[in-house]
Amino acid sequence: MMIDLVDVSSLKHIEGFSQKRVEWLREKIVAEKIWKKPIALDSQHGLVLDGQHRMEVALALRLDRVPAVRFLYEELTVWSLRPATHEVTWQLVVERALSGQIYPYKTVKHSFPNQFPSCSYSLKRLGFEPGQ
Repeated sequence: MMIDLVDVSSLKHIEGFSQKRVEWLREKIVAEKIWKKPIALDSQHGLVLDGQHRMEVALALRLDRVPAVRFLYEELTVWSLRPATHEVTWQLVVERALSGQIYPYKTVKHSFPNQFPSCSYSLKRLGFEPGQ
């Protein structure tokens, strides 16, 4: 599984996120000065399949790029954590994300084929400038 550095401005949410979790994660990443987990992306559209909070941290820190692993969405297993209220297929997720109608927080779940790799990128390498 290859890790690429991708432009933060190209990322798109598929579901909501917790601002409290974003703040906690931001503090953790800034304190460690290291980005340790790549974001999972749909290779065709730049949709964030796993890493909504990390995407928000990258935006808050005004990073230029973040580590990411790309997947062909149609090859992943996807399901809803809220099946009574939200139908989920990879096609619906793409359609909703591209139209701006993202799912609520904690709705879409994915199964990835391999264990997710860890990484170790300095915030400086990702474009972070203290005091921004």
